[in-house]
Amino acid sequence: MAITINSTRENDTDQTVYFSIDFDGTKKWHGDIPKDADPQAHLDAMEDTLKCGILRKQYREADVPQLEDKTALESFEAWIAAGCKNAEITKTTTTPAQPAVDAVMGERQKTVESSEEVTTTEIVEQDGKMVQKSVTNTVVTNTPETKEVPLFDEAGEEVGTTTVPVMESYEITPAVEAVEETSETVVVRAETVVEKTIWKDTAE
Repeated sequence: MAITINSTRENDTDQTVYFSIDFDGTKKWHGDIPKDADPQAHLDAMEDTLKCGILRKQYREADVPQLEDKTALESFEAWIAAGCKNAEITKTTTTPAQPAVDAVMGERQKTVESSEEVTTTEIVEQDGKMVQKSVTNTVVTNTPETKEVPLFDEAGEEVGTTTVPVMESYEITPAVEAVEETSETVVVRAETVVEKTIWKDTAE
């Protein structure tokens, strides 16, 4: 028989069973099972699960794919037979295509930039004395631009002139060129070999 019960210990809500299992050599392990369960029958029914648990403890970093029409244990054993290799994992990032977008234009009143020299008086401490000095700065201003145009009455007769703002077009948002769909694939995890660790028996 693959599983031999060595001893049991009753707990408040379950029982701990210490057993030996014949799997790649004899291994001593333990587990908690329902208080009213028959230890031998319960563990025998869990034999494949226990073997998977042993392999998981020996190959802690294993990334085992579940094979079609295979049990979890058969899939794990196939992974070991294939060299204990975790497969390479890649990630592909796709940037969707973007259509071209025209610039959005607006209209605003033009301004005329002008500058003038403005002199102010400041009092500063200099060589331990309070000194009054003249400071000249250049002040730049933007004045809305206007122009004089003829003014007509309802009959179409010129009656004078009037002042109107000078307007200009400007770009609110720039045009965007069309972009083709692109994709990039990077290796998230290279293929790796998982080393087997030594099994440590459970002490009763």
